[in-house]
Amino acid sequence: MQDQELEQVLDVFRQPERPRSTVEERLTALEDKTAIREVIMAYGYLCDARRWDELLEHYTDDIERVLGGTLTERIQGKQALKEVYEAPVLPREGGEAPPAAQLNTYELRHLIVGDMVRLGDDGTTARAVAAYSMVASTGDGADFVRGQHEGAYVFEFRKVDGRWKVSHFTVFSENARNPLFASR
Repeated sequence: MQDQELEQVLDVFRQPERPRSTVEERLTALEDKTAIREVIMAYGYLCDARRWDELLEHYTDDIERVLGGTLTERIQGKQALKEVYEAPVLPREGGEAPPAAQLNTYELRHLIVGDMVRLGDDGTTARAVAAYSMVASTGDGADFVRGQHEGAYVFEFRKVDGRWKVSHFTVFSENARNPLFASR
């Protein structure tokens, strides 16, 4: 992860939270953080299962996803994001990813850890970060191949109709270093 990417992750850790003084405020903050963490975990499981419509239910209509690290992409809107989920391109400097037809055959496992959630003062916005490791595998027996890469997420959330939804997220990925995602 480059220095400016690491700074974006650390900015969430450094973001102060307004102290919650009443029991009700503290309980609401705990419930909000739990709900946000559940959305982050749902992201990983739904991506692994390729349940794109279910995943998109956890996003605001104006969702924006930015890929950084070894990938370079910016997508805005649910429909545009669904299209790249279904047929990933994974644009990067210095090479191309395998075609979507090949990528879509991989078994994926997002292992998401180390999350930190910071609630905004307004009760309707929040930011979160988490580290991840993604394991991809394909084939069976002697043809079995496995690759892994790491990265970090920076999420922004908005509470919409009482539900926490992702409004923006950046994925800092080391995807291009994963042998299964190398061009062939």
